Amino acid sequence: MIVKDIEVYNGDLIHQRFAYKFFRNKTLPIGNILAFRAPMKVEADGMIDLEDTLDNDYIYSDDAINFVWEIPGLDAFGAVAWQRLFNTQLGNFLSTQFINAPIEVNGDDLLVHKEFEQHGIVQQKGKCSVSITYVRDGAALGHTAINVVAGRQAPGFAYSTNLTDDQCENFMRGVVDMFYEMNDDMWLATTKIIIK
Repeated sequence: MIVKDIEVYNGDLIHQRFAYKFFRNKTLPIGNILAFRAPMKVEADGMIDLEDTLDNDYIYSDDAINFVWEIPGLDAFGAVAWQRLFNTQLGNFLSTQFINAPIEVNGDDLLVHKEFEQHGIVQQKGKCSVSITYVRDGAALGHTAINVVAGRQAPGFAYSTNLTDDQCENFMRGVVDMFYEMNDDMWLATTKIIIK
């Protein structure tokens, strides 16, 4: 589902299960995803990542495409494995269909191998994403965002994709479709095992 009424992503959305609030009787057992375009300002109260909190490494972006998901039944290891598969699929889609540059998946980060300038420094590659996942109340909750315009508060390694409005909309639609196709296919794979 693409939503238009989230004005800023501050991290609070994934601090609790949220799918029913948005999907009601359309909440699916294979999981649900929201996509929205909004700036990011995630500071101490909104952070989930302990490493980033200890380093005061907060999240800022002037304009980003945000994806938040809720998938029931995953443990912490499964949540991280799913997040990395999702980010890999998302990175491949972004690379081949929108920015025409190689994207390396490094853990949960997406690194674009294309020269860019941020804060007056020219770099050969940059991180276009932020991502986190964890498990709460029996469900994996997570967030992956792609910078459209990282902005002045973002770190020097933050890469701006500079997607157009139409590209942002098409990217969000494509990733939402990918989420449901991928999760449906995984669920179907769990139903076709024969034990003799």
